[in-house]
Amino acid sequence: MRGERAYLVVCAALVGWALGYALPSFSPVPSLYLDPQPGRWSWGGRPGAVAMGYYGQVLWGLAGAAVGGLVGGGGGGRAGDPEGAGARAGVLAAWALSALLLCGAWFTWSNWP
Repeated sequence: MRGERAYLVVCAALVGWALGYALPSFSPVPSLYLDPQPGRWSWGGRPGAVAMGYYGQVLWGLAGAAVGGLVGGGGGGRAGDPEGAGARAGVLAAWALSALLLCGAWFTWSNWP
């Protein structure tokens, strides 16, 4: 039972990571940027064409993983249902892998020349 709960929390955290990491690219949320030319950090909108937003995306991803893990830890489904455990594990793995694959594919494709 404890292993199933940990599996649920990890899968939900992975989905939260993917959603949180992609959030700054699709919405106008403030984020952390590093402008490497003057060496300045800024929080808010994109400060210039050269500013790197990776650090802000990682922070949003960590926040999404934390929220996903908390949500996954709160919703455990029915306890003591061994018949549906395999199906739930498969669905959770499919959600987690699909979220990571779609997020990774989007950012790989958007960097393509």
